[in-house]
Amino acid sequence: MTSGRPPTPVSIQQDCDGPGDAWLLPRLQMRMAPVDTPIRTPRAKLGGQPVWLEQPTWPVSASLGTPMMFVGQIPIPGEAASLAYLFVTEDPQGGAATFAPTAGENALLVQPGGRIPSFVATTNSATGPSLWRRGRTWDDKVDVELAVDLVVPDPVAEAALDEEIAWQEAERAGEMPDLPESCDADVPALTSYVGGKARLWQGDFEGIPVGWRFHFQLDGGEGHDPDDPYVLNFGGGSGYAFLAPDLREGRFFWDCV
Repeated sequence: MTSGRPPTPVSIQQDCDGPGDAWLLPRLQMRMAPVDTPIRTPRAKLGGQPVWLEQPTWPVSASLGTPMMFVGQIPIPGEAASLAYLFVTEDPQGGAATFAPTAGENALLVQPGGRIPSFVATTNSATGPSLWRRGRTWDDKVDVELAVDLVVPDPVAEAALDEEIAWQEAERAGEMPDLPESCDADVPALTSYVGGKARLWQGDFEGIPVGWRFHFQLDGGEGHDPDDPYVLNFGGGSGYAFLAPDLREGRFFWDCV
């Protein structure tokens, strides 16, 4: 079941210079809950099938030629309904470069009025493979659909996250900062959220054009824990979604330790 609470308003910052800047404020945590019936409205969700706002454009893996897995849809702030749809190639052998933003093994598509990147091949299929979790056995796949409520995060968890991000930024600038105290504290992790700044694991925003804007961060998962809501191979790390300045095109990559 999902809550009926209205979404928290998000402000858009007009002076964003690049993917490392906070464009949407405040940062909002993704709170996920299974649904009893499929979601057919343009709201935030993971799994299930896309709620298309225009002609369906299902992406295809560049290396395998198979339909990518639909991961979820996240609203883009604005007056009219607009969605960013995330797809990732599901490759049991692990050879597809799903981590790279322009390899054609993931796709962040925008509707309505979006541009399909030149490196992404699509079909007009409206449905296809969906996000899943593990069932009774390791190889048993169970499709999942999770409603996503965007809520104000725990302030302690957010403060710890911002400390880590500031430490990363200082390190990338060539400084030698001390590790933040939150790294040694028992603080709840904040890993899946919309807005604010991205918390990278080790890298930089390589492959994301200058001036593009951070949209959301999504935690990966292998399903080792029976309570894991889904299986999404990000190497034990997180995935990051970005939008062009005109909000009509997307990029995605994942990063891990």
